[in-house]
Amino acid sequence: MLRPFLMIGAVVALVGCAYHTPPQSNIDNPLSRKWAWFSYLDGNDIRETCSQGSIDRYRLVYNAQYEKQVRAYELTGDGAGGAYFVARARSGKPDLSEIYLSDIFAPWRWQRSDDRLGVPGFEEFKTLLAESGFGEGAPQGKRLHSQDFYWIAAGCRDGVFHYDAWVDSQGDFAKIRFKGFLVSLDRTGLAFREAQPVPMQEKIDIGRRKGQDPPRYFILTVSGEGLGGLVNAF
Repeated sequence: MLRPFLMIGAVVALVGCAYHTPPQSNIDNPLSRKWAWFSYLDGNDIRETCSQGSIDRYRLVYNAQYEKQVRAYELTGDGAGGAYFVARARSGKPDLSEIYLSDIFAPWRWQRSDDRLGVPGFEEFKTLLAESGFGEGAPQGKRLHSQDFYWIAAGCRDGVFHYDAWVDSQGDFAKIRFKGFLVSLDRTGLAFREAQPVPMQEKIDIGRRKGQDPPRYFILTVSGEGLGGLVNAF
């Protein structure tokens, strides 16, 4: 077993800040995820490859209070009308007592499942996403607090990039139609953490309960077809 402190080193210098289409970046790699997470949420890699003739591709991320649970769903067209489906999930803080030389990053890895959608399934997903408001324009100025429950969606459809976000505390979850579809295909084995009210004081206190400075929360803002301002990133 490898002691946790042995993992700290210069390896972080090898990881860039922008998330790109693999193999340049790999969200399954804990180091890439740590330093490119906000770019991943922004859909940077989807945006930079979205053009006339591009395959349809979507990313949806569910933030169920960042330090408690995060889920990510990727749907990538297969060129024949169907799609490849990947579900990822992580919950809570890693168990650092379970670090082994065979895989020192295991505690930080996603729980993952892969599936394949036929044409009807992929079309159903796109219909549900559109019924949720996706493609009608990103909600400018919407704030995404890491302690809140929210969904973001980035996608390329018919060569056009779109972005959207839904925050439970702002009443947006009533508009969502795609959740059940995604959860039904999720084989990660991690129970879905449902949204619940988050007292404002909990958002203010996060990270300060033990005197940490700066606070361990971040706030993202939707701007244009993506994310803009960032406050208190770790």
